[in-house]
Amino acid sequence: MTATTTWQDWVGHTTSSDCVLDAAQANRMAATLDREPDITDGDALPPAWHWIYFNEIVPASRLGEEGHPQLGITMPPVPLPRRMWAAGSFEFAGPLIVGARVRRDSTIASITPKDGSTGPLYFVTVEHLFTTDGVTNLREQQTIVYREMSSTATPPTPDPAPVADEFRARWHLDSTALFRYSALTFNGHRIHYDADYARSVEGYPNLVIHGPLLATLLADLAAAHERPLRRFRYRARSPLFVPDPFTVHGSTDGDATRLWAASHQGGLAMTADASG
Repeated sequence: MTATTTWQDWVGHTTSSDCVLDAAQANRMAATLDREPDITDGDALPPAWHWIYFNEIVPASRLGEEGHPQLGITMPPVPLPRRMWAAGSFEFAGPLIVGARVRRDSTIASITPKDGSTGPLYFVTVEHLFTTDGVTNLREQQTIVYREMSSTATPPTPDPAPVADEFRARWHLDSTALFRYSALTFNGHRIHYDADYARSVEGYPNLVIHGPLLATLLADLAAAHERPLRRFRYRARSPLFVPDPFTVHGSTDGDATRLWAASHQGGLAMTADASG
């Protein structure tokens, strides 16, 4: 890609990287979730923990004000600056194994401009293929949305979360947990650790809990109840903030599992479904 490349030219652009799924990194994630750091080489990596690997390593001088790599370096140079994690899906062909060297091929699948209720939006969909020694482990699709930067926009009222569930877990994360997860994923977005920036520039009431972390906790809930997880889809609905507690929930229908995250006020934060 050249300096004059436009965002349309990025569709089909593929990058590749290799990473050893280091047990020490997985144990840092376990500790972040208040678990014993007892993961060893040969263990299956828990679902969605691959996000703590394959980090985008970009020099500090090439970061934007918000902390992400400047547009046009790792993501297409769409003309809107505010980045949000919108949705995604996994399809596991086999487990990712701790200690293995894994290859990730990432392709910009589509870039779609839209007009939303709050203004123009750009949806960027990225497809990832994870392989070990040429054998597919995981196919992933991520959708990132870009919008205008505003510190005064009023966020929409969240939809109410479902009330009936079969199992649930309660989480009460703090700024230290968010800092640790940002460090594990090498995520420089300041809304997760710089409260002044989150409030004054992006208009949030406090630090924002990472969308990928919420998706991880939903997949974790399904795994804890031994639900099939070959396929997993999730969609962000509304942000959650520290220091407020929140809950993750699940209900079943045969091999299918319906999952969602809810704020302490009962607002719907994320939905997901898992199946075999």
